[in-house]
Amino acid sequence: MRNVFVILALMFCVANTMDMGEELMKREILTKIVEYAGIEMPHELHLLCLPCKLMMKQVQKFSSTILLSIIRKEWTLLCPKFKDPAFCEGINQTFIDQFSVHFFNNYLSPSNACQNLGACKLQQERQTVQDYINEVMQDKLSKEEQRKWQELAEENVINQEDFTVAQFADLHIDVEYSVGANAFCGAPFCCRDENGKPKDPSKGAQYWGTYADCDLPFRTVQDLIKFTGEKIKPDFIIWTGDSTSHDIWHQQKWNQTLPTKMITEEIKKQIPNSQLYAIYGNHEGYPADQYDMIGEATQWLRDEVADMWKEYLSQESYYQLRRNGYYSQVEESRNLKFIALNSQTCDLLNFHLMDGITDPRGMLKWLISELKDSEAKHQFAVIFAHIPPGDTFCNSQWADRFSVVIERFEHVVTGIFYGHTHQDHVQHIRSKIDGRYVKTLFIAPSGTTFSYQNPSFRVFQFNGKNDQVKDYVQYRLDLAKANKDGQNAILNWEVAYHFLEYYGLESASLVHVSTLPYRLAHDDDLLKKYIYSYSTGSDILYKKHLKNLKNLFLKKSTKSFFICGAETSTLDDWYDCIGFFEKFKESSFLTFKLLEQFIGKWLKE
Repeated sequence: MRNVFVILALMFCVANTMDMGEELMKREILTKIVEYAGIEMPHELHLLCLPCKLMMKQVQKFSSTILLSIIRKEWTLLCPKFKDPAFCEGINQTFIDQFSVHFFNNYLSPSNACQNLGACKLQQERQTVQDYINEVMQDKLSKEEQRKWQELAEENVINQEDFTVAQFADLHIDVEYSVGANAFCGAPFCCRDENGKPKDPSKGAQYWGTYADCDLPFRTVQDLIKFTGEKIKPDFIIWTGDSTSHDIWHQQKWNQTLPTKMITEEIKKQIPNSQLYAIYGNHEGYPADQYDMIGEATQWLRDEVADMWKEYLSQESYYQLRRNGYYSQVEESRNLKFIALNSQTCDLLNFHLMDGITDPRGMLKWLISELKDSEAKHQFAVIFAHIPPGDTFCNSQWADRFSVVIERFEHVVTGIFYGHTHQDHVQHIRSKIDGRYVKTLFIAPSGTTFSYQNPSFRVFQFNGKNDQVKDYVQYRLDLAKANKDGQNAILNWEVAYHFLEYYGLESASLVHVSTLPYRLAHDDDLLKKYIYSYSTGSDILYKKHLKNLKNLFLKKSTKSFFICGAETSTLDDWYDCIGFFEKFKESSFLTFKLLEQFIGKWLKE
């Protein structure tokens, strides 16, 4: 009854003050009403705005509970028909609430709902990519200025010896991995005691790891790190995140960072003379993918990892990581800045982004500031993060703007490195102005076997005179041989290929690597080599892709998948590249486009 009287009073006030033209009096009266009702005052005094907000306040109050109950009920009924019951229950307990809370807060909140319904005026205008281009590109250096800048930056390099950078990606250890447990258990994740023993012993989890939906036992990652320390001795290590196992419905917050701690301690022990630069991935948060970019709900994660990596960081870098979840640090003798970005800013499964997608935690603005600082100092920079901007998980609105930033500072940034996909491939940033190739993104395969991968890691060679990538060596474990030799095996981390030699490239510069998409489209043998390395040399995955290539109905879409993947670096551009009909064959298309709608639009600040 209270709100009925409020609405009647509101309408009476509006009707009577509109003729009077007393704007000040009208606002004072309405201010009293909204204070009494407990809602926000609209920016514009539209006739329907306040009644809409009053109505939506009641809808939000009662409907969220009812809708959540309906969602839980339907999930409980439908999910077990398609998935493992334990998985369904875990997702119900862990993720349904996460999605629902942010969805209801965003779409049923009086302010947002009434703007979306058109009852209230938009408080902020939407920003187009062209708006962003106009804002960021206005002071871009000319080609001649970039050339002179390059010369001055090279003069600032003190230590001009070539150097190496090892990349560890998606190590994903399973602390509950159990030899002999059912590796093909029918659940989304296997190789644990809870999965029981298979009738056929050959289907059991192997000592060093298993080609199945299983992660690695810690001993295999220990050996990888030991091999890197003894045989590679890299100058630097970039670690692009994802250390926890894939059983996201089983996890607990209290031990979520335990794998990260175990790996960090092993790196300190086995590679004591290498400088580590690390960032977490989407699996380090709890629940997985959930990372609060606006509030402080994820401060626990920033605190824990910052303390783990403190000895590698300057005081300022440590506080950057702890405060915001991203950081930079300069290697003075190399005249090189390492920039670690937090890719949870674009993760479409991060439901916190419904609370605000526009430059989460100000990271792009900070990145521009960092690159402008390097530009002013004639200093090179490399960037690394977990989720690549062209991945299906990454919001294209964020990826488009990241591409614009990289184009603005293309002369400053000498390398960009990612993991996450578990595959071995490249992407290319294309100009949002003229479509030209701007920068190659190197995406490293996973350390874990999940799913059906060969454990891998990568070592880059850099030119010490200009901090450019010269080449890289891809290492893989001969897992079948290791398991055959058993627990006393000496693991063979063999050279899978050298990048330039394998693809017949003159150099690792953009001018040569950017020819790869065209060559893949016109050379079937090269495409097969690319698919083989994409599959990390896994016969299971490689044969699956080759089978699709030979299928009359799948050949075009399969070729487009790989070629367009190498040619683009945003999800929207990739979908446009593969073609209208092919994109609807991709199971991820509708899912992630729907999630993009839930997250909302980028707004002008």
